[in-house]
Amino acid sequence: MQAKQRLQDEEALMLAEALRRHADDELPDAAVLKLAPESERYRQDLAERLAEMPFLKLVKVGRSNNRWTHALLYLGPDGVWSKPYHAGEKAALTAERAKIANGFGLSHSTHWGKTKASIRQILLPRANQLLQLASVQRMLAEAFARGERVLVSNGIVFWYESDGGVGWQVKETSSTRESDGATIWKEGTILSSNHGRLVVLPYIKENGEHVRGHTKNGPNDGRALPRHRDHYVEIPFSLYDGDLMIGLFGELPYE
Repeated sequence: MQAKQRLQDEEALMLAEALRRHADDELPDAAVLKLAPESERYRQDLAERLAEMPFLKLVKVGRSNNRWTHALLYLGPDGVWSKPYHAGEKAALTAERAKIANGFGLSHSTHWGKTKASIRQILLPRANQLLQLASVQRMLAEAFARGERVLVSNGIVFWYESDGGVGWQVKETSSTRESDGATIWKEGTILSSNHGRLVVLPYIKENGEHVRGHTKNGPNDGRALPRHRDHYVEIPFSLYDGDLMIGLFGELPYE
């Protein structure tokens, strides 16, 4: 449950940012939408979905408790919405993920893990902007005073780097094949033996073994610059509730 909630919180943050990016998009007119003849009965339903998320390229339409069943419509390269396709469980999940992927200009059909990794990279510049906000600077100063050096929320990591006088910086969370979707070991520590941009949080294997967190680079980043053994950093971390970051990204009350 903890692992699923963590993933849901991260995707909620991504969806909030996708909606923010398209808040000023022109809303489609139902009358001018181009549809395959077989999809004509879904015209109004499609227009209502696009009014909420005008960036969608895959939309789930229809009703399950009335005369229609759920169907999927795809936007073709010619700007015409496809004939309806049956919305099975897997296809319906893809339609839900399209609400996030399409919002960042990404394909809904790409591997979901790779899509989310791309979104994290897209969000990093915006996360770096948070370091300039007085409210965030105050939050980090208070955390530092409590002895905290790593704050984690929804795929974003505020990381304090004392070596070289770097100070607070932003990194991404990542996973390994074993840790993906695993339960975070909240009392664990992160051992940083390099200057990698990704942070794998401590996690618990199915057999109960506690695995210490670490830093690394992404698959296409090359080898992470190693630290001298005397400069290895082993530190605890703090998890912040998802609504903190959603508030910051969405410029809501906290900011």
